[in-house]
Amino acid sequence: MTVYKYFIKVALKNKGFILSYIIIFFILSIINGSTNVQRESSFIESRPDIGIIDYSETQLSKGLAEYLGKKNNIVPMVDDEIYIKEQVFLQLVDAVVIIPNDLESKVINRKSELLIYNDYRNISSYKVENQINKYLAFAVASYENGEFDIERVGSALEKSVHVDLMVTENGINERVNNWFKFYFNFTSYIILALYISVIGFVMIEFNEVQVENRRKISSIRFLDFNRQMYLGQLSMAAFISAIFILGSIVLKGKYIGEVNFAKYAINLTVFSIAALCLVFLVNNITNNRFVISAISTVLSLGLSFISGVMVPQEFLGEKVLSIAKFFPIYYFVKINETEIASILEVKYDILIQLLFAGIFLIMGLYLSRVKQRT
Repeated sequence: MTVYKYFIKVALKNKGFILSYIIIFFILSIINGSTNVQRESSFIESRPDIGIIDYSETQLSKGLAEYLGKKNNIVPMVDDEIYIKEQVFLQLVDAVVIIPNDLESKVINRKSELLIYNDYRNISSYKVENQINKYLAFAVASYENGEFDIERVGSALEKSVHVDLMVTENGINERVNNWFKFYFNFTSYIILALYISVIGFVMIEFNEVQVENRRKISSIRFLDFNRQMYLGQLSMAAFISAIFILGSIVLKGKYIGEVNFAKYAINLTVFSIAALCLVFLVNNITNNRFVISAISTVLSLGLSFISGVMVPQEFLGEKVLSIAKFFPIYYFVKINETEIASILEVKYDILIQLLFAGIFLIMGLYLSRVKQRT
């Protein structure tokens, strides 16, 4: 097992690179876990700061100003357009409402009633507009015999519904499951980057001319040499995959019974096999250290973006997803995002990943034979 031991020894020279990726990954997982599992148990309505300038001074305008005062913080305002725009631009106020002197006639005739200065970058300004539209709609409904029933409008708007926010067991399960989805989806990016870089760099040393010549004159057979080398690759892959599986148990072990943990573990194992075969193909394409490093970055990061790791698949376009389907990471993420009762429900997606592994392996073997003949 000389070749196997040497493979592991060379691979462990990159332990700093491996640890850096793993540590960053777990830090992000811890941060995501702390924000994802917590849940707001109450709702507090915000109160925008608004200014009101009333030119109408009627019962309707006073009722509107009183209603807005209950929902917002009223800020004294100067009747100066430049000053008003400056206050809104500097976000010292969320909106300024100008009530015209002919408010009642405009409301009756369904015309544009008020002038509102606001910054559309500020969501609170939309809230003020909705409050105004709501009040005036109730006012129109109360109009009878040439008068607005402001008292009845105020009484109707004061009615509210009491809502209790219920934290159910299903809600907790959903948040926990979302954490596991994020965790295992992101492992695909780390695994691709680590496999291609670490195993690729090790294979560079094995493919050097001096090492190859020493192998040819040694007593070890070619098949035995490859067997030990592939065993070393499998060992590194199993070690890295085990770290991520055990890491999820350490971080969220008490929630494992609430999710389909077997699905995530099996899916990660199958994807690791596909990724390992992809690395085998890459190693037979090039032995250049810089090219392998570039391929590691491009494949891991690029495929993560188009396959649903960085951006959920439902937000990606059809053309992007069509390209992603040519790589196993797409099916890996798809399985993680699918709610199943049995692993057999996603057997075709697992078979597709294994099919990709076989294709990468065959292509790698073909390129390896071409290189040997050369």
